[in-house]
Amino acid sequence: MGAWGTGLYQDDITCDVKENYINLLKIGTEPKEAMEEMIENWEDCIEDVEEGPLFWFALADTQWKYGLLDKKVKKKALQYIEAGTDLERWKEDKKLYERREMVLEKLKEKLNSEQPQGKKIPKLHLSKRIFKTGDIILYQIQNEELKEHRWYKKYVLLKIVGLEKSGIGIEPIENYYNERDIMSLYNWIGNSKPDIKVLSRLKIINIVEPMDFEEGYERDLTTGLNPFNKREVKKYGLEVIGNTEEDTYTAKEVKEKFLYWHSLNLYSFDFDIVRALEKAENSGELIDET
Repeated sequence: MGAWGTGLYQDDITCDVKENYINLLKIGTEPKEAMEEMIENWEDCIEDVEEGPLFWFALADTQWKYGLLDKKVKKKALQYIEAGTDLERWKEDKKLYERREMVLEKLKEKLNSEQPQGKKIPKLHLSKRIFKTGDIILYQIQNEELKEHRWYKKYVLLKIVGLEKSGIGIEPIENYYNERDIMSLYNWIGNSKPDIKVLSRLKIINIVEPMDFEEGYERDLTTGLNPFNKREVKKYGLEVIGNTEEDTYTAKEVKEKFLYWHSLNLYSFDFDIVRALEKAENSGELIDET
């Protein structure tokens, strides 16, 4: 369990419980059924001495917020508060102990107060991919912090090599998931839109830097998650100029081969590209048509 403060939602367990429960409601699960499903799916956590109280605190607080507080959940949360079970892990630091005690006292007051009327639960919003696997994208380097760089306002070619699917809490990923494009970079830079035939001379190069990573994880340094949303695609003028299945991954390959994706950052994206192209240039792999 990871905790970074004494607040009610300053640990992994309570944040996940809250998110999972709300997601169940968002997809149309009846409140009682959602509660029962949470209790069943979080059984191991509930039985843990330290994690169990956190489960009931988060579920009770979230239910109260939406006007759905169940008597059983309320009773469990209050029992743990009264017993002081959760406070045991804070005993070594008096200040933290007192802060946590205050947090739980406020939760107790809330749960014993009249809960608000049923709050409208928004529908679950799932993000969908922007491009198609195989799309070749023309992109212009335009970060003003690179104004003095010789490649400022020059064009590069990106490639959508696959699709990453991320699950929604405890929900089956085959039913509920977010989509993000997996993006790669070609070893090319130019002054304008190139002839698509140039692709026959190009290759995919590393777009991310090597780094120490947990043993057992595999990452492909040529790929990263697309940092652009639909509005930004229009703002930055990303243009699809072709499509090819070469150098792409099937859904099965994505699921089996890659265990972790690097999330590219929109604000450092141009710097990542320039660094990658400079490395390709130094190794004699860059095709420079500027």
